[in-house]
Amino acid sequence: MQNDFRERRTKSIFRTRSLIDFTMGILYSAAAVFLFFAEKLDSTLDRYDIKFRYIFGALCAVYGIWRIYRGYKKEYN
Repeated sequence: MQNDFRERRTKSIFRTRSLIDFTMGILYSAAAVFLFFAEKLDSTLDRYDIKFRYIFGALCAVYGIWRIYRGYKKEYN
């Protein structure tokens, strides 16, 4: 009985963390796309240096992909 409860609780926690990782990964990836195409979207971000936007966009893209991968693998400690 106790082990069954613990197992269900662990699965629920893993499912929740995985959902959060997927969501945050998509948001970071969307932010990267937005930073890469800021000029074409007529945003106010075009006033910032293009190198800064590309570097920060690349960091967001890498982190977003890593979060999606972590959510897919579900290897939490």
